[in-house]
Amino acid sequence: MNFLTSAVLALTLTVSLYGQTSPPIMPVSEIKIGMKGYGQTVFKGGKIERFEFEVLGIEKNFMPGRNMVLVKASGGPLADTGILAGMSGSPCYIGGKLVGALSSGFQWEKEPIGGITPIQEMLDQLQDVAETVSARTPLIPPKLNPTRIIKSAQLGKMLPVSEIMNIPEPTMGGQLLPLMLHGTALEPEAKTCWDGLSVRFVGTMASNSGQAEPSPIEPGGMVAISLIQGDMNIAASGTITYISGKKAMLFGHHLLGDLAGNLGAVDSPMWSASVNTHLASYSNSVKLTQPVAQIGALRLDRPTGVVGIIGAEPKLIPFRVGINLGGKKNLNFKFEIIDHPVLTPMLAYTALTQTILSHVRQMGMQSLSLQGNIKIANQQPITIENMVADLNSSRLPEYLGGMLQAICLNPFERPVIEGISVNIKGEERLDLTAIAGVRPLKARVKRGQTLPVLITLQNIQGVRETATLNVPVPLSAKPGKAILQVGDGLSLLRNDPDSQKIRTTSLSEMVMLLNGTLKNNFAYAFLIQNQDGAGLRGNRIEGIPPSISSLLLTDGDTSNNRLQRQVIGRAALPLEREVTGLLSLEVEIE
Repeated sequence: MNFLTSAVLALTLTVSLYGQTSPPIMPVSEIKIGMKGYGQTVFKGGKIERFEFEVLGIEKNFMPGRNMVLVKASGGPLADTGILAGMSGSPCYIGGKLVGALSSGFQWEKEPIGGITPIQEMLDQLQDVAETVSARTPLIPPKLNPTRIIKSAQLGKMLPVSEIMNIPEPTMGGQLLPLMLHGTALEPEAKTCWDGLSVRFVGTMASNSGQAEPSPIEPGGMVAISLIQGDMNIAASGTITYISGKKAMLFGHHLLGDLAGNLGAVDSPMWSASVNTHLASYSNSVKLTQPVAQIGALRLDRPTGVVGIIGAEPKLIPFRVGINLGGKKNLNFKFEIIDHPVLTPMLAYTALTQTILSHVRQMGMQSLSLQGNIKIANQQPITIENMVADLNSSRLPEYLGGMLQAICLNPFERPVIEGISVNIKGEERLDLTAIAGVRPLKARVKRGQTLPVLITLQNIQGVRETATLNVPVPLSAKPGKAILQVGDGLSLLRNDPDSQKIRTTSLSEMVMLLNGTLKNNFAYAFLIQNQDGAGLRGNRIEGIPPSISSLLLTDGDTSNNRLQRQVIGRAALPLEREVTGLLSLEVEIE
């Protein structure tokens, strides 16, 4: 079955609320094959219209404790389109009693056949939603290893969403959930982080911008749930099923469809929406809709639907992106992203990737530098710094997304992200430097002295230059052989043999750890000896400052925390270009 949610552009207008009286409910036990009823939805503009349906059967316990009413619908455009994406949540009635929400259809269907989520199952899961945002506990799914999150972030990578969320494989007849954004389709590189979710992105144009008719806030009315808004807009849209006081129940399924998993507590803008037109398709027909006026905030996502509070104000994360193109052109973009452990990193990645591809890719051969910060309440800002010198436009967004994943999925406390700000500088050349040679200027070095190291750097045009790094040798070093490693930050991280576990004990320690991450626009020199480490709690990443190392204390299991080697000295050379390469040699310490 496909889930009937679509996505649209968010616009700020005004709306009036309509009072509602709750209808009587028909339980599944009273529904019989052959019964006829009607549903309410919006096919065009903001006007609520009726469609008819006949009960074909009842799928009892299609999941333990859950039922589905199978119906054949008719009326409006359904004979040509089949069940439309965007009809999710359409209230269905038999004899004046509310049966539930039309919530699913079939891919490649030749007739408008779909499923209704019983209203009692929606009420059981959704009626206890709080009107205010609660202090949510951190989200660490059982199959997710916190060590992998941190390691991945330090290597500039994002974890796949399929690894973060326990997403089942699509079943027979399943199809991709259509997500539309205003203006243009999402670039393939921007879709990467959504792999594993049964969603597809479709570009759409809003019609009659500023003159769209808002749908009434009542059962059958169209709504849109914004995930990101501003200079890029994505929102999931569907239909109101039931209103009780300020609570509005929608969709009849998860916000992003059952295959996306349960998002739980959410805080997203809820808009009244208008239908511009519908797009008929042999695969999956869809309503093309646009939000018109903000009316409240979504608060809860559950398998049988979502619920929002009318009149509530959501709290979003401001995200600013500045772009400087060769010193000739400056661009500034502003976004607002929902605050959610899983979706926030994905949305930041999507917005940054789409922005880079829209304004930087046309430069051809290019180098991009990224600088900025992530501001978290009661914490030091996380410094964002990276550089790439290739045509892979997703590396910088993935670096930012990985940092956000490490923070958002921490097991200690819910971070309050106050804002994300990044600046990208683009140059139409490849600023790439390889470490071509390493030579210590002393054959032997005494403890307490400095080891000067001459490194040779070669750019992509073959031009060479030299620089000297002075590596301190502490008095605590052991006499004898030591390994001198010179390389870029990522290569040193990848070649760390002490890959056990990173065990921090607080969000503050994680912030310090991320701020100490080695960069790929530095050349580093590490002096290493094969001796037990200093009792770190788990994995030591090369180059962690002592202030961070002291926080990673032993947990008593010395065998698991004994390190193969110890970095006794290091030096770093900042460069305004990407560095690559790793060379090692032996030196003698006296």
